[in-house]
Amino acid sequence: MSQDLQNPVAILSDIHGNLEALEAVLDAMESDGIKDIIHLGDLVGYNANPVECLQILRQRHVLSVMGNHDLGIVDPTSSRGFNVLAHEALRYVREQLNPIDKEYLGNFPLTKILNDRCMFCHGSPESIDSYILDVFQAKRAFNLMLKKFASVDVCFYGHTHIQKLWIRDQRGKVTASSVYSSMILESDAMYLINPGSVGQPRQHDNRAHYLVFDPERRIVHFKAVPYDIEKAQKKILKAQLPEYLALRLKEGI
Repeated sequence: MSQDLQNPVAILSDIHGNLEALEAVLDAMESDGIKDIIHLGDLVGYNANPVECLQILRQRHVLSVMGNHDLGIVDPTSSRGFNVLAHEALRYVREQLNPIDKEYLGNFPLTKILNDRCMFCHGSPESIDSYILDVFQAKRAFNLMLKKFASVDVCFYGHTHIQKLWIRDQRGKVTASSVYSSMILESDAMYLINPGSVGQPRQHDNRAHYLVFDPERRIVHFKAVPYDIEKAQKKILKAQLPEYLALRLKEGI
């Protein structure tokens, strides 16, 4: 895709090797006439189809940034703090990917800025591993943007697997939006926006989550689509990955 945003684009995060969820999102995008994709990292991990998901993104020339699970494949020392489930999933991914696949992951940048004002990252503008889960973490991220990325007023991030939109108004007050359908981004405010997870949602809604961003009209549309969870679960079990990774998909946790 172009290095400048002009047309509406789908923003995905945390696919985590879930082919069924990714295909459902792609079908929904096609129905909406959306062609371009930006991925906020964690293409691999947890689910059973890392190779197939990687091939889809590579074939579609998707702009991706590095996720902490992607980095765990490229640099195994970075995953030392992962829990047992994540370690088992990464072991499986390493067995599935060939050197060319791993090189593809290794070329993901940590952050990307488009149109001078839109940033894309995995954890936060500060770090690939940082979470933005509460107002204090959101304030920290906004302060960093103001200090180091003066032109940026919108940052899309992933990592938490939860759709979220934080707003910093003209006065510097930071709040979370209660609107998660469509929202116009005001020119005098700053935003941190999470599309949620495609492949392992954790907001007690087991659908595949993503968003569509219209850069010209400055509108975000939060989206969620159902997918064949049972098929994804069977693949996880067949791959002899931990059973809990299959169970949590149904619960959306």
